[in-house]
Order: sequence, then C-alpha cells, then structure tokens
Amino acid sequence: MENLQLIWNWQPAMYLFLGGMGAGAFVTAAIMFLRNRDAHRPVVNASAWVAVVSLGVGLLLLVTELVSPLRGLMLWQSFSHFTSWMTIGAWIIFCAVIAFGVFALLTTPAIQDRMGAKQSSDDGSAEGAKAPLRFGGLLAALAVLGIVLGFAVAVYTGVLLMSAPGVPLWNTPILPVLFTVSAFDTGIAAVEVVAWAMEKRDPVDAAVLRKLDRAVVLLASLEIVVLAVFIGTMLVGNPLGGSDSASFAATAQQSVRLMLSGVLAPFFWVLLVVVGLAVPLYVAFRGSRAHISLKTMATGAACALVGGCVLRFAVVLAGMHVDYVADTFINVLI
Repeated sequence: MENLQLIWNWQPAMYLFLGGMGAGAFVTAAIMFLRNRDAHRPVVNASAWVAVVSLGVGLLLLVTELVSPLRGLMLWQSFSHFTSWMTIGAWIIFCAVIAFGVFALLTTPAIQDRMGAKQSSDDGSAEGAKAPLRFGGLLAALAVLGIVLGFAVAVYTGVLLMSAPGVPLWNTPILPVLFTVSAFDTGIAAVEVVAWAMEKRDPVDAAVLRKLDRAVVLLASLEIVVLAVFIGTMLVGNPLGGSDSASFAATAQQSVRLMLSGVLAPFFWVLLVVVGLAVPLYVAFRGSRAHISLKTMATGAACALVGGCVLRFAVVLAGMHVDYVADTFINVLI
C-alpha cells in the first residue's frame, strides 16, 4: 500500500467518474431527444436529472480539494486564473450544470403538463388531449449546447490528470482519450439503467435499445483498444510523456505494474477488465443482434458503471510521482 499515490484523496477519483458519466448520460439523452422530441420524454428527463446530479456532486467534490472549500463555491473568486486547467474545468462544469439543469427542468413532466393545461385553457383545446412539447426550440438549442459542453466535460476529466506535473502514468495524451471513451460508455449505461427503472412508466422502443447496444459495442471495443495502448505505452516507459528522464520511464513502468500485478491487480483484472468491459460487451453484443430483456441490459450497464468507477480509482491510485532527486543524483554520478 505504501507505493500507492495518496496525495489526492478519493474525491478527485469519484469526481472523474461522476463527471464523465454525467456528461455521457446527458449527451445520450440529448441525442435521443433530438432524434424524436416526443418519444420517451420521461426517460430523457430522468437521464438529464441524473446528469445534473452527477455533475453537481462532482463539482462539489472538486471544490473540496481546495484549501478553503466554502470559499471555493464562489467560482468567480477561487477559479479566476484561466491558465489553470482546474479553473477552466470548473467553469466548464458549472456551465454544463446550468445547461443540463435548465433542460432537465423544462422537460420535467409536471412543468410540461402545467404549460400544456394552460395552453389548452387558452386556446379551448379538449381537456385530456395529449399536450405537444413545450419550449421545443429552446430545448433543442439546450440539447445541442449540452452535447458540446458534455463532450468538453468528458475530455476535461482526462486533461485534469494529464496536466498534473511529475506523474508519468497521467502525463500522456492517451489518458483524455481513454476517459472520454469511458465517459460515453458509462453515460449510455446510466441511461440504460434509467430505462430499466422506468420500464413500466415509459417502455423504450426495441429499436432504440438496439441502437444503444450497438453504441455500447463500439465504445466498449474502442475502450479496450485504448486501454491496451495506454498500458503498452506505460510498460515501455511512456515515450509520449515529454521526458527522457530515466526516473520518469521507471516510474511509469512501476505505476502500471501496480495495476497489472501489484496491489491493484485484483481490481484491475476482475472489476475493470472482466466485470466492467467483458461482461457489458458480451451483453451489448447479444442485444445488438437479438432481443434481450431490459433487465439483462441493465445488468450489463451496471457492470459498465462499476468498471468506469474502478478505472478512475485505479489510475489515480497508481499515479506515482517521479523522484527527480534520485534522477539528478544518478546523472551526477554518471
């Protein structure tokens, strides 16, 4: 345990998971909305609220890493240095929470029903008739804006670690790619769990579920490839890290071995590779080719959520810092 990275607490790792999942969930819900504004409104709305809560909690967790967490809630004071990735990310997340929140609020059935009832009384429409979607143009604009912000949040979860100096496991452009792919994978998983939970109230069309499964097959396969490239790069000393230091390369190798054969190996191989990647890929592959129960799909989705969470914790905990003092001493001797 003494080799694990313990400077960062559990909050950043949980933020990386919640932020990515929330961003992916909103992007998935927004795409469903834009494809058919009148279909599956309850599922779209619930998924949007999941995204809002996830990002809101994630932002609070990010703020707790500050010296003065309460002061950190005043973003305009604590996050005013826009040369810092943490500042840029905090404002991106804040804007995303606002956009996601307004979309979730306006798609809430109670709000839509109230506006529909008011419109019916104003124009004399028959009471009980299905009300058309209100705020359609605004919601479409918010969906598009949310997709852009969601993508930015997903990328930022990897950039935040990549920009931390002196941690070879994190200092690679592969990490933002890995976390972004995982964000969309877990985001779809969250929407699938919502669809299962709301099956009786708003059953999702089989065609939509099949498209979600096809997306999972693509994303899970891509995540496996990117993860393999990430691991392989670290095993050869992270040549993409921008340093030719011997200690940098050795630390990269030592860090990745913590995941492959060290104290994190059971979590990496069992909870990430098997539960988090292999099981969801198998379930989604079956669902993309033939009908499967929504419960089976939700089981695969839950496994994907476990894997996404374990991925962030494993990468954060294995992120050892370079011993530049030892590296300098070796260079002097040589």
